[in-house]
Amino acid sequence: MNLALDIGGTNIRIALVDETKITNKIKAPTPKIKKEIVKEIIRLISQYNNYQSICVSIAGFEYQGKIQGALNMDFNNVPLKSILKNKFSKQIYIQNDARSAALAELTYGNGKSLNNFILLTLGTGIGGAIIINKKLYLGNGTAGEVGSMFIEKNKIFEHLASGSASVNLANQVGLKNISVYDLESLAKKGNKKALEVYSIIGHNLAIGLSNLSYTLAPEAFIIGGGFSRVNFIYPQTIKTFHNLYKINPKPRIIKVKFGDDAGLIGAALLPKYKL
Repeated sequence: MNLALDIGGTNIRIALVDETKITNKIKAPTPKIKKEIVKEIIRLISQYNNYQSICVSIAGFEYQGKIQGALNMDFNNVPLKSILKNKFSKQIYIQNDARSAALAELTYGNGKSLNNFILLTLGTGIGGAIIINKKLYLGNGTAGEVGSMFIEKNKIFEHLASGSASVNLANQVGLKNISVYDLESLAKKGNKKALEVYSIIGHNLAIGLSNLSYTLAPEAFIIGGGFSRVNFIYPQTIKTFHNLYKINPKPRIIKVKFGDDAGLIGAALLPKYKL
């Protein structure tokens, strides 16, 4: 059994994980500044015992011993592995959150029967992971950072098709001071402006999927992350994707099996995959 953490721009999740069994799960808001984030991570870990390794899924990458590429939280240049190893004297594993989720889906979930797929995490931003021939493709170490693809002029993918993007679009159409949850609630009531926002998000998401399809031709896109729960984005996503991607067979668009737990389950697999 491993202790798994999933550290995102909005929340930190932590639990004991044995394959797909999750126990003693805690969810806490991610602090705004790196010193407080480190303090909160240590506080959460200190509440657990009787585990083998500390396995971390994070919205960023580890490079030369420090976290890099954390675009949606103040956590770059933090030597997280050495901090945790010195504090807890355990083996520490750290990997990107989308890659961790992809390992969970590849091993136990909706990617188990697939040879090639791309996993996207839709949340505060957009994370990505690429599975080729049932193996995680790392490139030079940062492969899969699809949220930073340029989609429209100087605008990147995660600024156009994420949960944060939906709030920004809502403000532009007159829905001021609204949260992602408020926006979804309005859409459920048939609010035309909210539905318009989700239609635009779906269109933008489809552009990204089309570009990735022309490049890698995956069997499927597996979509996860907290924002992926919003079903209003998918009708326009599927319609636009089928219009833009002209080659058959077209990749399927499916959701993750494990929802918000994919990052935790995948993090606990890092020792197995030696990542």
